[in-house]
Amino acid sequence: MKQLDLEPIVRQAFAHRRKAINAYIGANREKYIAFATMLTPSETDEKAILSRVAFAVLSANASLEDAIKALGYCLERYAQVENVESDVLRTYHMIGAKADWVNRLWYRTNFEDLLRQGDSWNDYRLRLRLVKGLGLTKASFAACLLYPLEADLACVDTWMQKVFLGNPSFKTLKLVNYRRVESQIRRIARTFRVSTFLAQWMIWDHARRRGPSNHAIFPGSHKGELP
Repeated sequence: MKQLDLEPIVRQAFAHRRKAINAYIGANREKYIAFATMLTPSETDEKAILSRVAFAVLSANASLEDAIKALGYCLERYAQVENVESDVLRTYHMIGAKADWVNRLWYRTNFEDLLRQGDSWNDYRLRLRLVKGLGLTKASFAACLLYPLEADLACVDTWMQKVFLGNPSFKTLKLVNYRRVESQIRRIARTFRVSTFLAQWMIWDHARRRGPSNHAIFPGSHKGELP
């Protein structure tokens, strides 16, 4: 598909859903701002920072429920200063390599290097791609989990591609095309005066038809419903 052909397709695919999504965001905006405030980690909390990036790694090509369970296991190993075992991760339907990637995070990564350091949001996302296990989509997700109230980024995952592109399943997008979808989400975010990620989060929940989710799965956050 030619690059210049994508934008009209994005607009057309999304146009008929816009009214329902706007209504959902309008009704739930304040609730999600509270969720995002709760999700935001302290930049001095090593465990909180590492756990959010680890979840981005674990959630790649995995169901949400399996990723949440796998994160719980990985955090137990972190507390015991023990390596994550690949055989255990496979029980959560994940590739064994994720064990090595999470162990790199736990024991060989300076958590401060994972924080935004004055770079643009796009440059920050691309820097996070250097973390083993993070492609473009999940690097974006990691940045969003670390800065949910601010992130001018979106995780254009399977659900977002269904909404905006009509894709029946996830497809790897080039950066330029990824950012075109992201720009559509950004326009909605500006309408409702929220971060791009917060708009994407609300659209994601609306698309899944499971109601508001609080993402309260990390250390120090209230353990509520599963996201």
